[in-house]
Amino acid sequence: MFKYGKNKMRALNNFCKEVKILDINKVWEEVLENVKNTVSTQVGYNVHVKSSVPVSATESVFTIRVPITINRNMIQFRYKDCIESALEKVTGKKYNLKVLVIGENEDEEEKLPVSDTVNPKYTFENFVVGSSNEYAAATAISTAENPGYIYNPLFIYGNSGLGKTHLMHAIGNKIIHNNPRLKVLYVTSEHFTNDFINALKDKKMSEFKTNYRTVDVLLIDDIQFLHNKEGIQEEFFHTFNDLYSMNKQIVITSDRKPSELKNLEERLVTRFSQGLPIDVNVPNFETRMAILKKKAEMQGISINEDVLSYIADRIKSNIRELEGALLKIISMSEMSHREMNVELAEYVIKSILPEDGIVKITPNKIMDKVSVFYNITKDDLMGKIKTKNVAFPRQIAMYLCYKLTDMNYTTIGKAIGNKDRTTVMYNVDKIEKEISHNESLKEDINCIIKDLQSI
Repeated sequence: MFKYGKNKMRALNNFCKEVKILDINKVWEEVLENVKNTVSTQVGYNVHVKSSVPVSATESVFTIRVPITINRNMIQFRYKDCIESALEKVTGKKYNLKVLVIGENEDEEEKLPVSDTVNPKYTFENFVVGSSNEYAAATAISTAENPGYIYNPLFIYGNSGLGKTHLMHAIGNKIIHNNPRLKVLYVTSEHFTNDFINALKDKKMSEFKTNYRTVDVLLIDDIQFLHNKEGIQEEFFHTFNDLYSMNKQIVITSDRKPSELKNLEERLVTRFSQGLPIDVNVPNFETRMAILKKKAEMQGISINEDVLSYIADRIKSNIRELEGALLKIISMSEMSHREMNVELAEYVIKSILPEDGIVKITPNKIMDKVSVFYNITKDDLMGKIKTKNVAFPRQIAMYLCYKLTDMNYTTIGKAIGNKDRTTVMYNVDKIEKEISHNESLKEDINCIIKDLQSI
């Protein structure tokens, strides 16, 4: 019988103590409970999330399976961020959520060139091109075919929900398909910020620099959120220069063009402008119709053109809202066994949009979302209770009003229980400081914001 030496046995015992075998069924039960207490509507949770089952967990990907395609689409569109946040809370590590439909072969999918950070569902093939984005799409395709040499950096800007992120992921997927050996990294500016802060805290700046400065393609989303972060802007400036000097492709998105990024350092703005800034505009009616038809085709569902025309006519400013409305109509039809006609479309859209077809973020909507998220009542938020479980959400509601609306401190105070201006100012400042070092709080707030910005 083979005998280990004492040192080997000690090492083996230590290894066994450190390794934790992930019980995916138990983890998923906890995740579901967390998500159930987070989402604003239990109907959507019961129909699309509750029916899912865990399949596997790798180092970075947690895979689940759902009964039908609409479940997957709704999870990816509405619940993915909240589920990934819940996974992190339950397991203590970050996972990318992968959703399969019954009948799909997980093993076959894994043979395709993939990236842990680039979303494979966003491609040039399913990006609908119209007059509002044809130049941006053509430029993105050229960039993907010749990374690092034609348009570098490529700077895509425009309002939220118009397809900037889709184009960015499509670039990444095309590059990976053409050359799977290239290292492609997609991050949001918030993710970059969090990585930088954690690297400083854990004294791992060398690893941070290696991770970001050895990629072949860097895709960074929503660069405008680096504003007023001098140390992080300094680090990004050097990362940018290192990659640019080696002809590594850089793609950046923002809600405004480089010259309007007033809170970023001038040298960064100059770097962004030296490549190609290209804008994405609001799609016209024909493009909106084409988007809806493509989305319905991807669902494998035939929808009357009158229904699609009604949706396209009512929702004009945001592709994300357009797709969300279609998915909600499909979901409502499946749940209630009603025909997908104009009458159903009118009912659904009337419940989610004002007459002008634009989702407006108001103090009432913010308080509704915050109260649901923290399991308190709206009256509590507007009242005088000062216990932490109420006072903290109230501070977050004030912060979101300040960040997401045009209201000043005085009008925010009046909206949230007639609080005075100085109280609002203090609370907004407190949350801003807390967010800078509390990643969990930042995830929570982002989840609320995404919910507010979606249908």
